[in-house]
Amino acid sequence: MENNEVNKRFDDYISRKTFEGYTIMDKNSSNHSATLKKDAPKFSHTLHAILTFCTCVWGIVWIIKWNGREQESRIRVSFDSSGNLIEEGVKS
Repeated sequence: MENNEVNKRFDDYISRKTFEGYTIMDKNSSNHSATLKKDAPKFSHTLHAILTFCTCVWGIVWIIKWNGREQESRIRVSFDSSGNLIEEGVKS
């Protein structure tokens, strides 16, 4: 596969991932590899504290939502010499 075509596919894929909420931590265009990070959604403790104070029962919901929240995720994206996309999860 031609290098310009791989460069375009690599840049297009990274661009799509940034629209999905990922940020680029490290990008190496010559090796066609990048590490991307997606932050966990913000959690409003103030709102939950007010709701718990007003209802006394909301604390149970607060604990359930806190334990079930989405965590930060990181992925490594690369293209091999044949032009195949490789995406793998990275532990932080």
